[in-house]
Amino acid sequence: MRLLFTTVPGASHLLPMVPLAHAALAAGHEVLVVSSGSAVPAAVGAGLHTVAATEESARPYERMAREFTETSIGRDLPGPELVAHFAAVFAEVGALMADELVDTARTWGAEAVVYTAPHVAGLLTARALGVPAVLHGLGTRRPTFGPALAALAPVARRMGVAELPEADVELDLSPASLRTIHQDSPHQARFAHSFAMRYAPYNGGARLPDWLLRGGERPRVAVTLGSLPAIYGDGALLRDIVDGTAELDLDLVLTTGGAEVTALPSPLPDHVRVVDWIPLNALLATCAAVVHHGGMGTMYAAFDAGVPQLSIPVTGTDSVANAQVAVARGAGLLLDAEDAGGVGDALRELLKNPAYGQASVEVSAEMRAMPTPAVVVDQLRAAVEDTP
Repeated sequence: MRLLFTTVPGASHLLPMVPLAHAALAAGHEVLVVSSGSAVPAAVGAGLHTVAATEESARPYERMAREFTETSIGRDLPGPELVAHFAAVFAEVGALMADELVDTARTWGAEAVVYTAPHVAGLLTARALGVPAVLHGLGTRRPTFGPALAALAPVARRMGVAELPEADVELDLSPASLRTIHQDSPHQARFAHSFAMRYAPYNGGARLPDWLLRGGERPRVAVTLGSLPAIYGDGALLRDIVDGTAELDLDLVLTTGGAEVTALPSPLPDHVRVVDWIPLNALLATCAAVVHHGGMGTMYAAFDAGVPQLSIPVTGTDSVANAQVAVARGAGLLLDAEDAGGVGDALRELLKNPAYGQASVEVSAEMRAMPTPAVVVDQLRAAVEDTP
């Protein structure tokens, strides 16, 4: 079976797909990744054969990240207009990548296209080739992003694709107790096949420092704002988190994503350690809690590790809705970025109240009981063969 994997130009969207790609390779199937931007080095670093689409297709995604960190667009646009804005960006990415994606998939002989919900060009490619479309979840269940799909309709018509019905196969990463918690409206899409699959955190390989493996005498708390340097800005939010934890007896590990975080105090307080990047799953293994930006991948990595989480979302993105999932499950708390000075009280609550940790451990147990990618690969092969 030849599986073509594709996603929007962000490493955070590519990494959750890697365990399935590895499982497919281990089972003797062939895998090819097509994307652009930071997703390309992430795929190559994972040992996957990769074709880089034009870098022009990464520009809208990168522009969107800058908009939400450098302007007030997320606060200024009402909900429907914000959704329309996201749709326009993802449709633009898809339009810029579509021709190369379809041509590569056809030339390589893809037998199915595996894509993520925002990357509507993945569904278009499957329909253009007449092969099964496989929607790979990133966490909480979502259908293919309908507004972006509608905006891509002119490209579809140009390619001779009259309709873009939902994917044939869904890979659902939601553990049981999260399926009734919806970020917006209930997930009602219909699929010919839907398979539950464990979220297996993959963050790439790294040489781990000795201090990471040992843990510490004080509770360790990880802080991450994700993989996009633009989200960090000059580090003002990290500075607020450092200041807000000054009175707590803990070890704070700040990851900076390689950004120039000039706003951090110098010298750093004794309770703070700064690193560019460490695989999140390795870091969380010795942490008592995590503070993060509300990214889906970070939220699910925290669930998998059984670690309570404090979300300080980037205003105007889906990170607020993601954070509300952890709060509704009883596994975390939510702070507005403008109230980051309250991080100390929030962390004190997370660390002292065992209910948050217990809820996190319960979700972790649910996730680890789900079928692994190695099991799902066989189900996927059968579904692909069954799809007309």
